[in-house]
Amino acid sequence: MPTLISIQNAAIKQFDKVVFEDLGFEWETEQHWAILGQSGVGLTAFLDTILGKTMVTSGIIQRPFSKEYQKQKSEAGEVNSFRDLIAIVSQQYTFKNKSNLGNFYYQQRFNSMESDEALSVEEYLKNIEVKVSGPWDLPRVISFMNLEHLKDKSIIKLSNGETRRLTFASALIKNPKMLLLDQPLTGLDKETRDDFGSMLSDIIASGIHVLMSTRHNEIPSCITHVALLADKGITRMINAGEITENPGLSNFENDIDPEFVKKLLKRQTENPYQKIVEFRNVSVIYGENLILNKVNWTILPNEKWALKGENGAGKSTLLSLILGENPQAYANEIWLFDRKRGSGESIWDIKKQIGFVAPELSRFFPSNQTCIKVVLSGLFDTMGLFKKISQEQEKLAMDWLKLFHLEKMANRLLSQVSLENQRFILLARALIKNPKLLVLDEASQGMDDIQRIRFRETVDLVCGILPVSLIYVSHYEEDIPKCVDEIFRLKKGKTVF
Repeated sequence: MPTLISIQNAAIKQFDKVVFEDLGFEWETEQHWAILGQSGVGLTAFLDTILGKTMVTSGIIQRPFSKEYQKQKSEAGEVNSFRDLIAIVSQQYTFKNKSNLGNFYYQQRFNSMESDEALSVEEYLKNIEVKVSGPWDLPRVISFMNLEHLKDKSIIKLSNGETRRLTFASALIKNPKMLLLDQPLTGLDKETRDDFGSMLSDIIASGIHVLMSTRHNEIPSCITHVALLADKGITRMINAGEITENPGLSNFENDIDPEFVKKLLKRQTENPYQKIVEFRNVSVIYGENLILNKVNWTILPNEKWALKGENGAGKSTLLSLILGENPQAYANEIWLFDRKRGSGESIWDIKKQIGFVAPELSRFFPSNQTCIKVVLSGLFDTMGLFKKISQEQEKLAMDWLKLFHLEKMANRLLSQVSLENQRFILLARALIKNPKLLVLDEASQGMDDIQRIRFRETVDLVCGILPVSLIYVSHYEEDIPKCVDEIFRLKKGKTVF
């Protein structure tokens, strides 16, 4: 079969670090690959290597799939690249406003007037530069990704799952020859995950070759081959049907020190509040859309809840009311930490009691923020550090980084560390102030299997020490900590019992 990409004996560096040694890989026509591995960092680096975003220090990478295209473009005097024929659905995505600036802030998505600064879904897709013609035009991608009812919605108002669908549409509209997917099922509800294989089959049938990083138990039937990534290279390449178990988990041991956690949380007293959260017939309306419909929910001190619901069920809006981000809280009967919203409390009175982690949070920190500054910002509830700190505070932040073995990254920019490490840095930011309520919204999204177990066990450990209430959101049952014993479920904005 004709070769699309050939990697031979390649040594690869990324951010001045060797990520692969003696890497070999052959991708041929009519092959569709799943890449498995113990390290999410390694999986992303492999996709970046295919995309030409890493440095090849020895060996050879050839991309014959683009040879004819580049020859035609060069003869026509047009600027071109092999990347014109590749699209990627990454886990890291940023949006810009109508002035082409990426300066959104987190609360903006809940403010109906200020969110108009962002493009609508349809406007965003129309603005994508398409260099290759093909079957995936604007109407088809909107229909295929079920975005018809979201066409006029501001992109910063999209739920996590809706945003993932938009990134797929953004990739397909480029009519790529090769589609790279970095753990594409993260953030999607079970129904959408179940439909993913059929969707991917349709994409392949249109003539697109697919390579995806994923988990061993989420390989669609249309995938033909699997590569196992470990030890800075590919250790095995097999047919997809030969994968029977998860490689690499058998020897896992959590390296989080329980005694160190106790030391960091030792200054705690019992929770002083009667009720952490109380909603009474809470409703939220945007325009003609009823997002929450007469929701009632009470969270008591030290209770541990799982918040469940399909993508678009209203979970993000509900959390925004608890976090103090949504102005519609003042139009409802909501009590937080024994005080009714609108009774004279400030947003800072609320935030100082809450630790919050969500995958999109990292996008809203200023670009100059280092990892230790991000952790320290948790003491002040700001998206970045803008105050002078004491030596004691700096030592505390460094201790939290040490807990997660990230102290060497203290002075590295947040944007330069891997997604899985970003999640632990955000968890440290949430815990540094010893909150009374911990809200974890898809907090382990983007992590590999080992890191997800490590994250879940860390949350269980913290909740066994700290007198804290917990709201945990995940579409994966196996990610929910063992300490969770209550479930609150939403469906189309209504409570489901």
